[in-house]
Amino acid sequence: MSDEKKIVAIGDSITYGFPYLQCLSWVHLAGEELGLSIINKGVNGNTSSQMLERFDYDVIRQLPSHVIIMGGTNDACTRVEAEEVDNNIRYMAETALQYGITPIIGLPIPCNYPQDEYILGLYREDVREYALTNDLYVIDFYTAFLKYESKQPQVEFYADALHPNERGYKVMAGLVVKALQIFLKI
Repeated sequence: MSDEKKIVAIGDSITYGFPYLQCLSWVHLAGEELGLSIINKGVNGNTSSQMLERFDYDVIRQLPSHVIIMGGTNDACTRVEAEEVDNNIRYMAETALQYGITPIIGLPIPCNYPQDEYILGLYREDVREYALTNDLYVIDFYTAFLKYESKQPQVEFYADALHPNERGYKVMAGLVVKALQIFLKI
């Protein structure tokens, strides 16, 4: 793989691939389909603040061309204000840009706990607006997990109330493949 197509994915358990091994994560599946080695820096249980703390080591130090940033689910579960999550994601994106790394923002999948989903929805709105205003790429994992008619989460994509099952991770991988084919022109 050439340096111009080196990608790091930073996030929480949904990036890691929980409750499975990383070999079933959307990161691995997308990389395999594209013939790229996408570095999985998902850490189970991480909040956006914890992702930010390790951003230099896990992303900048890798010298990638692109970083996929997706977090916020654990923040919502612990009732962190959407503004704080938005600020953390913005800071990671802006840091990446300072180092010549193209940030790609992943919008988290729906959460099946209504109160947590409400908070996560606020974050999604903020980060989507930020990405649009700053001409950043967005991968909309959220919409792909909703039933078209009812706008409710498709339970057949979940292993539990928060994490995708193998089918869900394949859906996510498919979105990443399509996005990277457009963004990287491969």
